[in-house]
Amino acid sequence: MNDAAATEDASAWQLLGAVPHRFFFLAGMIQLGLASLWWLAVQAARAIPGWAALPGTVPDTAVHALLMIDGFLPMFMFGFLFTAGPRWLNVDTPQSAKWRPAALIAAASGIALVLAQLVDATLMRAAAALYALAWLWLCSLFLRLLGASRAPDKVHATLVLAALVAGASTVLAFALFGSRTHTWVCDVGVWCFLIPVFATVCHRMIPFFTAGVLPQIAVFRPWWVLAIMVGAAPAHGALAAFGPDNSTWLVDLPAAVFLWLLVWRWGIVQSLANRLLAMLHLGFVWYAIALTLFGVQSLLGLSGYGVLGLAPLHALTMGFCTSLLMAMVTRVTCGHSGRILAADAWTWRLFLLLQLATLSRIAAEIIPGRGWLPAAILLWSLSILPWSAKCAPVYWRPRIDGRAG
Repeated sequence: MNDAAATEDASAWQLLGAVPHRFFFLAGMIQLGLASLWWLAVQAARAIPGWAALPGTVPDTAVHALLMIDGFLPMFMFGFLFTAGPRWLNVDTPQSAKWRPAALIAAASGIALVLAQLVDATLMRAAAALYALAWLWLCSLFLRLLGASRAPDKVHATLVLAALVAGASTVLAFALFGSRTHTWVCDVGVWCFLIPVFATVCHRMIPFFTAGVLPQIAVFRPWWVLAIMVGAAPAHGALAAFGPDNSTWLVDLPAAVFLWLLVWRWGIVQSLANRLLAMLHLGFVWYAIALTLFGVQSLLGLSGYGVLGLAPLHALTMGFCTSLLMAMVTRVTCGHSGRILAADAWTWRLFLLLQLATLSRIAAEIIPGRGWLPAAILLWSLSILPWSAKCAPVYWRPRIDGRAG
C-alpha cells in the first residue's frame, strides 16, 4: 500500500470514528443489506423449486421480525440522535471516546445477529444480549445529554429515548428467552418503539423541513398533535393485547381520520414539487393508510372476517417506517456531506420502487396468487440495496465542501 492510500484509509477511519452519524449510518447500511439478502434467500427457497434453503436454528419468522424491527433501524436512530439530538437540546455533541465503544459493540453484535442464526440459536441469543447492552449503554449516554440540557423543549428527545428503551427490552427479551418472545418483539417493538420514534421525529422535522422549502406552509406542530400521533401507537398495542377482541378500531379509525387531515394540513400536495420533501410526506401518508387498514381489519373481525392478514402491519413497517428512513437518511447524508439537499433522479426511482414493494407486500395478503410475496422482497432488495450502496461511501469520505463533520 502506498503512502497516499494509507493516508486515505487513515482519514476514512478517523472520519468514521469521530462523527456519530457516519459510523452509525454505515453500520446500519451493512445490517440492512445483510438482513435484506438473507430474507431474499429465504423467500427464493420457498418460491423456487430446487433452491436450497439456508441453514437456520431459529424460526425464519422470528428472525425476520427481530431483524426488521430491531436489527438495523436503531443504528440509524442513534446516528440521527447523536447528530440532531444535541442541537435539539442545545448541548455539545458527546466526544467520540464516549460513544465509540458502545457503538462498536452495537454494530458488531447487530451484524452478528444476522450471521449467528445460521449457525446456532444460543450464539444468536448471545449476540442479542450484547446488542441490548450496547443499546442501553447508548441510551444512557443520551440520557446524560438530556440531563445536562437547559433547552425549553425536551419533549421530543425524551419521547425518542423512552421508545428506544422499550425497543431495547425486546432485544433483551429475545436474548433471555429466544423465539418464544416473538409476540413481545412484534407488539412492543412496533407499537412502543418504532412508531413512537418515527411519529415523534415526523412531528418535529416534517413541518420544519416543509417551511424551509415552502415558506407559504406555516409550521404546524402543536403539542396536542404530537400526543395523538404518538399516543395512537401504544393505545393500539394496549387494546390489541388487553382489550376485547377486534376493538382496536376504537383507536385506529379516529386516529386515521386525524392523520389524513394532518397529511393535508402539512402540505402534501405542495411538497410533491420537491422530491426530497415529497419522500418525507409520502412516507408519512403510510401512517394514515396503515391505521385505516388496521381499523378496517378490526371492524371486519367483529363480523368474523379476517381478510387483510399482515397487510396493515407491512403498510406500517415497510410503508411508513422504511419510507421515512430512506427520506431522513438521504437528507442527513446530503446535508452533512456538503451536498445539495435534494433527492436525485436515482434516489427518487429507488424510493418509488420501495413504494411498489410495499404495495406488493400488501397485495400478497389480499389478492390470491403466490407471486406477490417474492415480488415484494425482490422489489425491496432492488430498492434498498442500491440505495445503501449509493450512500455508504459518503460516510468514509470527507465532505465535498471541505468543511469538518
